[in-house]
Amino acid sequence: MGDLMTAQNTSKGTSATQDLYNMVEDNKNLRDNYELKQYDLVHKQYANHQAKQNILEENLAKRRARVAAMGMSGDGSALAEQNREAYEGYKDIAEDDYDYYQQYKTNRTNTKYKIRSNTVNGIFNATQSLLK
Repeated sequence: MGDLMTAQNTSKGTSATQDLYNMVEDNKNLRDNYELKQYDLVHKQYANHQAKQNILEENLAKRRARVAAMGMSGDGSALAEQNREAYEGYKDIAEDDYDYYQQYKTNRTNTKYKIRSNTVNGIFNATQSLLK
């Protein structure tokens, strides 16, 4: 009878160990996926920022060339219009950067929550396995 109890306890311990191992592997996968998502997000943000900045600078250069070709380079209203366009363009870029930042924070928060939840569930399952 003692051998039967030892075999049952060993089985419980093995099941609990497997539950903990699964939890650790799931958390590792969550961290790896999080890092890949964040890496992709940062590169998308950089590419978007550069593309918009290049378009804005190109548009401003075209406007300066048009104004200069018309001979109104000293005109205050042309300069004001150019400054307004630059302000709007840079404001748009800043808003996009902020949106990417918010996505970054949301991904981090969600991943932390999933890891904590997974850890609690893994420990709970392992404890249940030992108590059965």
